[in-house]
Amino acid sequence: MPPGPSRESERKLVEAILRGDTALQDKYKDFPEDAVTEVEEEAEYEDDRVVMDVEQAPKLPTTINLFQHPDAHPFVLDLALLRKYGPEWMQWEPDTLELRILTDFRTNSLSDLNMDKLQTLKVMHMVDLFWKNWEVFSPCAQALTGIPPDFSVIQAVTVPQAMIAVDIANRVRGDVQWGLEVKTYLSCVQLHDGMFCPIPPLDFVEVDPEGYDINCEDIRKRWEEVRATRNAPSPTTVENEQLRRMLEAWALLEENRTQLQDQLPLLYNA
Repeated sequence: MPPGPSRESERKLVEAILRGDTALQDKYKDFPEDAVTEVEEEAEYEDDRVVMDVEQAPKLPTTINLFQHPDAHPFVLDLALLRKYGPEWMQWEPDTLELRILTDFRTNSLSDLNMDKLQTLKVMHMVDLFWKNWEVFSPCAQALTGIPPDFSVIQAVTVPQAMIAVDIANRVRGDVQWGLEVKTYLSCVQLHDGMFCPIPPLDFVEVDPEGYDINCEDIRKRWEEVRATRNAPSPTTVENEQLRRMLEAWALLEENRTQLQDQLPLLYNA
């Protein structure tokens, strides 16, 4: 029985996809996920995409500038490519993908940030590691929430970022279960932000409030009313502070969902 993939080989696979390094991806593409082997040589990467001078993008994405606008929703970009090319686009090199987008969507440029989003979506379509490995979840979550992933440092994920990334992931694929490692990682994210009562779509995460004066059962009884009124409770108490933080995170998630709904009509006008 062949050995399973090492964490380093998994990381290299995802990083190769995110960076668009097809030479490194070729070392993996003929193997199922449970048979990926270690790559011995370290690859050096250089972003050689053409930088084009373009006018400052309007405040909101339009049919013309969807692929260059920094606020383009990842799921809308994914749907646009699937509608135009089907799953074939996931096999293209970044240069080929960029050329096709510039030609077929009649846009001036494809921004580096949106390329990061597309490469992240490719990772999510091709492998399950986003749901299993925290080292994959973290940079992918950054890209999905509009922050260029940096592979030289560990970028902290906030609770609102995690909620948005999980919400997008649930739309992209519904056939993958969340692994214990990512669940544990998301629990740490909750604790780091001082939030002890996860709300959807992070309600699959468990946080241990031991040592803290927190009663999540009581907090959740009040949550629906707080969410409906969108009013942070006062005065400042431990319970009210939890509800305030939950409301702030929920508002950012709702803003992202509104962004998605506002941009979906662009697919039919393209």
